[in-house]
Amino acid sequence: MAVALQEVGGLSATVGAVVVSYRPDLGALGELLKALSKQVNIIYLVDNGSGEATVASLRMATTGKNIELIALPTNCGIAVAHNIGIQRVAERGLEYVLLSDQDSVPAPDMVARLARARQELADEGIRVAAVGPVSVDQRTGTLGKFVRIRAGRIHQVPCCGPNDVMEVDFLISSGSLIPLEVIGALGSMKEEFFIDHVDTEWCHRAHAAGWRLYGVCGARLAHTLGDRVVRIWLGRWREVSVHSPLRDYYMFRNTVLMLRQVPMTWSWRVAHLRRIALFFVFFGMIIAPRRERIAMMARGIWHGIIGRAGGY
Repeated sequence: MAVALQEVGGLSATVGAVVVSYRPDLGALGELLKALSKQVNIIYLVDNGSGEATVASLRMATTGKNIELIALPTNCGIAVAHNIGIQRVAERGLEYVLLSDQDSVPAPDMVARLARARQELADEGIRVAAVGPVSVDQRTGTLGKFVRIRAGRIHQVPCCGPNDVMEVDFLISSGSLIPLEVIGALGSMKEEFFIDHVDTEWCHRAHAAGWRLYGVCGARLAHTLGDRVVRIWLGRWREVSVHSPLRDYYMFRNTVLMLRQVPMTWSWRVAHLRRIALFFVFFGMIIAPRRERIAMMARGIWHGIIGRAGGY
């Protein structure tokens, strides 16, 4: 489904943002906060145990602005940080929460476009769980695509036009605009996952409850996914984001936990299994350090089977 987006209006004062940081590049984070603070009512910057020196710098950078710093003593995971920020937005009485990673920078009209798209969909009687922007890789300039699942395969679907609003099966958390009423209905982020697939699990939960997700083609978010990008030939040229072996552990463990615990269609189940099988072969055989990656992926699978969750 594609919905024509009408002319974007002014900034809505009903949006609160939650930005999660962990040992951030202070320059890049400053650019994000500057861009986002002009588009939302308030930003809750939740720092996940980056250390005293970093927190001191963040306090100086946020003083006198519509940014409130919440410094956690240790790294509690992205889900915990999201939930703390979401609770603050709810306590402030705002209508929406916008989630953001520390390495994302929104276009000047991103939040307004997202809020307008969600309102237009709601006016049509559609139960919208979240809307999200098109990501643009800051390293390569590659325009992101939205995810649809068909017959057990993950399809990357590009936007047809800049004003389209496209129904999708998954949204990454960074840049997602979520009505607080949906959080109230579905519950908060799953803290046991710590990191990786926190957004995937929430999207599955939304679908299972009859809510829908949409990508807004006119909303843009400069974003960095993974530590680096490699370009490979797999039937066609593809750009693959590469994470650390520790992140491989979380991705594999949480995929298995989702398959065991989370309601989803058979098509999604097959897609998840295909994905981790391909990743195991690709990262285990090609991307160094191969031996460490294989060990961490295997450990993640085992911990998912026995139900071990939380931080590694």
